[in-house]
Amino acid sequence: MRNLSKSGLSAVIAMLLCVWSAASAAQDERVPLTRVKPADPEMRRLVLDGYARSATFRALVDELQRSNAIIVIQFGLCAQGRIRSCVSNVSGDDRQRHIRIKVNTRTTDDRLIATIAHELQHAAEIVREPSAFNAVTTLALYRRIATGKCREGLADACETEAALAVEARVNDEISRVASVRR
Repeated sequence: MRNLSKSGLSAVIAMLLCVWSAASAAQDERVPLTRVKPADPEMRRLVLDGYARSATFRALVDELQRSNAIIVIQFGLCAQGRIRSCVSNVSGDDRQRHIRIKVNTRTTDDRLIATIAHELQHAAEIVREPSAFNAVTTLALYRRIATGKCREGLADACETEAALAVEARVNDEISRVASVRR
């Protein structure tokens, strides 16, 4: 590389950036997000990064892609910022459901990816239960499968051991693999 002129080095760097950009675009095309729908380009980047770096994340997205639900993932506040993420809406019927997920942005990309996986696990729990297609029937589902005060009927903020385990597993998996989109 010592014999390379500045313009030659610039050309090599430009070529490498083009190859990297083309590889990134090809990766985007190989992951058609038809059911799991990031609401904006930044969320799409995070979902694709999680998909590339975590087998658990990828399995969740693939399962949801085969479902009868449209899952929109967006940045937003839950409980006026007191909760970092949530399933904010479930609607539809037994033929097609719409699930909206909100995620707070105040953390690192890797934590956001693990948090998105946590909420995708909740979406999978909902999708697996045919009767969960609105707020009332989804809350009934969580009264059966959640832990703590929600299960006892004392709170509407619900949590499952499965979602916590998925979040931890994805966090562990992505900590071992460098981001493909930085």
